[in-house]
Amino acid sequence: MIILKNIFAVTLLILSSTALAHGEATNLKPLAFGTDQTIVDLDKLVWEPLQVEGLDPGAEIAVIRGDLGKDHSESILRLPPGYTVRQHTHTSDELYIWISGAFTLISEEGKEKRFRGPAYISFPGNAPKHGLKCGDKEPCLFYLRYSRPFDIKY
Repeated sequence: MIILKNIFAVTLLILSSTALAHGEATNLKPLAFGTDQTIVDLDKLVWEPLQVEGLDPGAEIAVIRGDLGKDHSESILRLPPGYTVRQHTHTSDELYIWISGAFTLISEEGKEKRFRGPAYISFPGNAPKHGLKCGDKEPCLFYLRYSRPFDIKY
């Protein structure tokens, strides 16, 4: 029995030191097996309030790579049910991969397209204004990539 306890303790020590050596795999401390690699466990995201002029409070962001205000960036956004991002545009290309949650995409002319779940959306820089609304029943979660600093214009 003592031998089994010692083996268990040594195994735990090895596993914990290996986890520390390879990082936490959070967006604040991603895992990497080599140069310029970013590996993030989406279950371990560290969320921060998304504070952008003109956006209502409630949205959250987990930046995975880059910096929204300085360079290209990749992030995961979480919107509460019913959250609306009003009509806007920006100079950066914008790529969404919608992970979960029903949402409505709204064109500049007010046309609406409802999606129940995963979707791929790509807009070039200076695209016509567009907005979106998260469905009323569950939060919306999506990957977002900008090719340049984020500069929203309403």
